[in-house]
Amino acid sequence: MSRVNTTNILPDVLERIKQFRSEYPDGIVILWWATATGKTGLSVQIGKQLPVEIISSDSRQVYRGMDIGTDKIMPAQQEGIPHRWLDLVDPDESFTAGERKVYALLHCQQILQRNNIPLIVWGTGLYIDMLYRNYMMPDIAPQRERRATMMHHEEQQPWWLYQELMRLDPDEAQKHHAHSHRYLLRALEICHFTGKTKTEQSWEQPVPYPILLLWLRRDKESTNKLINARINQLVDQWLVTEVQWLLDAWYSHDCQAMQGIGYKEIIGYLHWEYWFDKAIEHLKRNTHHLAKKQRTRFRRYLTDARCNPKERVVYKTYMLE
Repeated sequence: MSRVNTTNILPDVLERIKQFRSEYPDGIVILWWATATGKTGLSVQIGKQLPVEIISSDSRQVYRGMDIGTDKIMPAQQEGIPHRWLDLVDPDESFTAGERKVYALLHCQQILQRNNIPLIVWGTGLYIDMLYRNYMMPDIAPQRERRATMMHHEEQQPWWLYQELMRLDPDEAQKHHAHSHRYLLRALEICHFTGKTKTEQSWEQPVPYPILLLWLRRDKESTNKLINARINQLVDQWLVTEVQWLLDAWYSHDCQAMQGIGYKEIIGYLHWEYWFDKAIEHLKRNTHHLAKKQRTRFRRYLTDARCNPKERVVYKTYMLE
């Protein structure tokens, strides 16, 4: 794994994509790594030289009006390159992992039919697993009343969600922290709605398309510096104004989209829970923690590629300076 500079990575990436597509004409390319590693900029540079259509699969860029906090690439920055998966739903609408998988497969099929290359830009490991591990995912809409009832139990008896999932689906429960209410609720409602555990329904399958999996890495110190610089830039770009506008548009601070990093911290400031400087401190700290989780997941992929490589998947890692 060679350490390279972002200014000279492009030629090698282009050549690898060409070689991959010559072997797999129906192949797709996934560009993945943590926040602030330069995925978006690199994807646009690739699009200037190859016939790609970019699927921007950030977990929250699908929401309309959430532009600054998600660092969404805007039309003027897209250089005329088609971008998919932006602005699909409103912040108070659900968009499940199962729906994301359906959309991903549909867009890949349509892009390939146009003789273009699907270039998926991802930072969220769960959504990479939708194609790389090709998990079966129950397509169940969130059950709001049931969730409210379960959260009431959690408020009355802390750790109730975790203990209930341990009783019903211990394998899934052990993947999450007891405070990861969002994931615990989802696993429990799958159990209740289908009568089967999430573990029983989430088995791995062969990849649906050949995949060129390109990983971009930076060391912890460089990543954190870039994260801090990006957050400062987002603040300068009126992040607080965007969050206030969303609240004024009657999007509750309790809805899932508004609980994402970059929004919940600013909401705390606007609700007078802490001063502005403390909000930015929380935002940087939480983003650093997210990058740490992404690095941990990446190491698992490295081990998987080394010890249990998947058929029709080509791996390449770049260590950026």
